Amino acid sequence: MSLRARLSRLQGQPGSAAPLSARADSDLRRRLARIEGRRHAAIRQDPDQATRDETLARALKGYPIGDGLIQISRRIPLEGSMGQLPLSLLAETPRLPGEQLQAHRRQVYIDTETTGLSGGSGTLAFLVGMAHVEGDAIRVTQYMITRFAAEGAMLDAFALALSGEDRLISYNGKSYDLPLLGTRYRMQRRADDLNRLPHLDLLHPVRRLFSSRWPDCRLITLEQRLLGLHRHNDLPGSAAPEAWFDFVRSGSTPRLARVVHHNRQDLLSLALAHAALTQVISQPQRHGADVAALARWLADSDKKAAYDLLKQQRQRLPPAGKALLGRLAKGLGDWALAQQIWQGLAQRGCRNAAEQLAKYHEHVSKDLETAKYYCEQLPADEAQRRRLKRIENKLFRRAIQPELRE
Repeated sequence: MSLRARLSRLQGQPGSAAPLSARADSDLRRRLARIEGRRHAAIRQDPDQATRDETLARALKGYPIGDGLIQISRRIPLEGSMGQLPLSLLAETPRLPGEQLQAHRRQVYIDTETTGLSGGSGTLAFLVGMAHVEGDAIRVTQYMITRFAAEGAMLDAFALALSGEDRLISYNGKSYDLPLLGTRYRMQRRADDLNRLPHLDLLHPVRRLFSSRWPDCRLITLEQRLLGLHRHNDLPGSAAPEAWFDFVRSGSTPRLARVVHHNRQDLLSLALAHAALTQVISQPQRHGADVAALARWLADSDKKAAYDLLKQQRQRLPPAGKALLGRLAKGLGDWALAQQIWQGLAQRGCRNAAEQLAKYHEHVSKDLETAKYYCEQLPADEAQRRRLKRIENKLFRRAIQPELRE
């Protein structure tokens, strides 16, 4: 209800002040008209803003889909290569260890550019990008706002572009992008449906495979070392907030166009890295991955695959990898290999290997003298004393009753 209408309503209520004189009423109405005129002018879109939005949309080869909201769409054929890898790798849905994907589930890669890098309720995403494979191409769609007031419309557009059958794939999205978007949905009083969708954060498998091999696991490092991609004339993500604020203040478009290109490249790199990880898993040595770390990952869902991998790389394994191989060999009943592994580790002072040998010779080979030897290598504690006493009692019974066999 307008201020004028509210005043008129109050004047008509019982107990209200006496009616104004005609002159006073006329003066008041003119003042109210001036106030309301200024208010509507303040909230009316600046004509220059519409022109700037259209200029930006043309520069980005996009189109406005609402006041202050631009959509940019690209359909990139799966032809040629990016870095050292062919884009045709994206034609097959990647499967990482333990995954059982439904054929109809769409893999949606997401990335955001924000007004700050530290997150928090004062930070918003001014650009949200998404990509998915569509037949023989990858479809990249980006939503950009040109003013704060358009945030709600952008969040609605992004939500409408997703379905309940999608799986989100990000790079550090579990720690940054999704919490930030969730905060913005809540602050805009909208339902946050993103947390209902399955989500794969590729940063975690990359760290698992390469944290001991690379200086860091940033996306740019992944691009260079795994994809063979080196960006040229790229605007770093840290410069994105300033580029957007420059446009909001002055309408400057060149750097903001580079932000859009940077975001699109992030999405393509993310999709190709997902596909490349399947090659790493099948040929870890070729890609310089941590074989022992990969085996631990595989062991969660396929112990035989982990065992086969470690057995092939046995001579190159660090102690932790050999210890895992010993455990897997034991679980699969390969006692000969398990014993060989434990003996090598025990010679290096590995307590667990000595304990495993004591157990093996006490319960499996029945070589009690050898079991006693390895038991005596263990630190003296209550468990060691109980085990040693049990082995000695067995040796004593065997000595006085040669015919007794366990």
